[in-house]
Amino acid sequence: MHTPPKISRLVFLFLLTTGLSGLGLSAGPITVPRFTHPSAGQTYYFVLTDRFANGRTDNDTGVFPGGTEEHGFDPTRIGYFHGGDFAGMMTKLDYLKGLGVTAVWVTPPFQNKPVQAGSAGYHGYWVTDFLKIDPHLGTNEDFQAFVRACHDRGLKVCMDIIVNHTADVIHFPDYRVEYRDSKAYPLRDAAGVVLKERGLAYNGLGDTARPALSADTSFAYQPIVPEAEKTVKNPAWLNDVTLYHNRGNSAFRDESSIHGDFSGLDDIFTEHPRVVQGMIELFSSWVRDYGVDAFRIDTARHVNAEFWQAFGPAIRAAAREAGRPGFIQFGEVANDLMDVPLLSEFSTHMPLDTTLDFGFFVATRNFVSRGGTAAAYTDLFQRDDLYTDHDSNIHSTTTFIGNHDAGRFAYFLQQDNPGATPARITDLVKLGHGLLYLARGQPVLYYGDEQGMVGRGGWDMQARESMFASRAPDFRDAPLLATARTGADDKFDPTHPFYRFFARLAALRNEHAALRTGAMVLRATDQDEIFAFSRFDRTEHVEYLAVFNNSRTKSVTVAMPTSQAAGATLAGLFASDDAGRSAALTADAAGRVRVSLPPLQFAVWRAAAPLGPVAAPAIALVNPTGGGALKLGQREVDGLVFPLRVEVRAEIAGGDGLGEVTFTLERASRPGQIEYLGTDDAAPYRIFWRPAPDLAPGEKLTFTATHDTLRGQVTSATVADVSFVGTEAPSGITGAKVPFITRQPVASGGVTTMLSVTAEGTGPLEYQWLRDGVEVAGATAATLTLAPAPATAGRYRALVRNPAGTTLSAEVVVPATP
Repeated sequence: MHTPPKISRLVFLFLLTTGLSGLGLSAGPITVPRFTHPSAGQTYYFVLTDRFANGRTDNDTGVFPGGTEEHGFDPTRIGYFHGGDFAGMMTKLDYLKGLGVTAVWVTPPFQNKPVQAGSAGYHGYWVTDFLKIDPHLGTNEDFQAFVRACHDRGLKVCMDIIVNHTADVIHFPDYRVEYRDSKAYPLRDAAGVVLKERGLAYNGLGDTARPALSADTSFAYQPIVPEAEKTVKNPAWLNDVTLYHNRGNSAFRDESSIHGDFSGLDDIFTEHPRVVQGMIELFSSWVRDYGVDAFRIDTARHVNAEFWQAFGPAIRAAAREAGRPGFIQFGEVANDLMDVPLLSEFSTHMPLDTTLDFGFFVATRNFVSRGGTAAAYTDLFQRDDLYTDHDSNIHSTTTFIGNHDAGRFAYFLQQDNPGATPARITDLVKLGHGLLYLARGQPVLYYGDEQGMVGRGGWDMQARESMFASRAPDFRDAPLLATARTGADDKFDPTHPFYRFFARLAALRNEHAALRTGAMVLRATDQDEIFAFSRFDRTEHVEYLAVFNNSRTKSVTVAMPTSQAAGATLAGLFASDDAGRSAALTADAAGRVRVSLPPLQFAVWRAAAPLGPVAAPAIALVNPTGGGALKLGQREVDGLVFPLRVEVRAEIAGGDGLGEVTFTLERASRPGQIEYLGTDDAAPYRIFWRPAPDLAPGEKLTFTATHDTLRGQVTSATVADVSFVGTEAPSGITGAKVPFITRQPVASGGVTTMLSVTAEGTGPLEYQWLRDGVEVAGATAATLTLAPAPATAGRYRALVRNPAGTTLSAEVVVPATP
């Protein structure tokens, strides 16, 4: 795109008048590095605090009076508190460091209702006080000390949170629980006027005034609270029964998925401005006052979109103010159908930072445990582009293969492979975790898997064993994989084969940036058992090749495509068998290497040298078409409505597979305002575009795709005169405006050079400066101060971002000499 003449003239005159005529705006192809979240590349360890380590026995009952049914402590039953606490967690941090994890994710630590419905709140999801650590786990000071101890060891802390519901305190007349829908039982204000919950939804913008509601007449059921529990919740506003949906139990479909009680838990009226503001305030305090580094958000799919559109950006802003720009939020969107379009909506339309990758969870079980084909597994990764937009992509998603709800991976292996020998189960465990650690995303290791835990009976509470010696018969008598120990023993053995194997995988990730956050290029073969990919760090340009064989019985030899030139070598870096490292490979004339793997084994190789120069590939922007029209329909899933998206796709001819494609848009009504849509780092090169909320029907659009080999060759393709007709459902955050640059970068000189940009749009605005197409570390303000040239010579551009979109400034050339 060319800078509009008027702006160019203004800046040129400014530069002349300031004596900096050597600085100027540059027109040409626009490249933006693929977005990498500041916190991406972690390896998480997910732990139920109550089941990990008991550091203090004096808090086992949570200092609640009475017996087990009052305080909830009974280590002989799997559904009750067992005694783990933050004091115990602190004594085991070196154990976690030895495992190579970089972040600890703890279940919700807030005070729970000790007992309800025949079991205890040991898991943390039945909250009554969101501002207090559950006394079974310790005190607020204990938690603060735990966070500090983690940080002292270089470990991040992720707090599991809930906004969808509280503990079960409210009940309805005659204790009825069946769901009452809004058609038969509409919401009414205190005067009896019919309302719609969706019509009251607050997305963080606009007026917060809402009609008064009556506990007696507004809801499908009249809410009733026992006298002893009328003030049990904290903050105090949570005791207002008109801030709940009061419709009965969810059937987990249609509107009940959003407005129904989750198995009796009080479903919060998350559309209401008081709730939105209250949740932002209380969870911001945990970031500000306790220094947590991340939120995992429970039951995210059961909360209306407008809530997330307010909550996500507000928490990010609070984290930045607290000096934690790398804070990340990932939502639980439980889905066993591998519905990637749905999963990706929560980080594009909502927008949270990312989600738990349930698609990876299901697909990896299918490939590893059930022996599915590599082609079917590849299909999951081919859809990764659905996650790409202007401020997020697949690389920050949290991947897992087992958890506290679905069950342990080893349990799936035993169920899917009846009669398998212990040796085969061990190989399958290693194969699954190899994919977890080496594929794109941030792996989550479920606590105890490194000690061979299997679980008893499958999912939920059967998969929540104690790491310390268990007294519950189901857990006490449970065998463990690859060890003579049982559930009756302490399970912190750093010599366990799985612990040592997972530590090796973690060390590999930690040592090689490409395996943490690099591009993932799929490698197809003609063998159904072989799944393979290469990974590249965008600055290193070195190929890492990972190959996996899921055959139970067959050694496989395959000609594997790579990006290497004839005669190039790849050294063995890691092997899953006892050898520990595979023999070197040499590329043939077509760039292929000959790989041989025994059954259920995998290996990783690293190229001996970075990829060299390559001729600039040809690029074509094949969708949408010039002169065409875009009208977007809608999709409704379990009470949530999403506008459909448009595939914007570029095809590349030539090259060696390493490269990025930047997608941008320009509106006819906003000449010179280049909107950044996202960058894709692997073929197929595409994004799935959703119009910005302030894009008006009838607007004419120009789309541009720019391919960068990352080695100096840049080519672009443009499609113009595309008409935007409109959407059937609101797109993005209604009322939000994409940043509009009112003053392109200008510079002032002297001993230092200062670049500055001015913009307007829905705040708060975020900034990121680029130099020669690479992010400048720490350059996140509207003004960038540079040290004297030539050290800082280059081409500079600012990204101005808010939740509605990102706009790119014009490029300024800072010469090597003043």
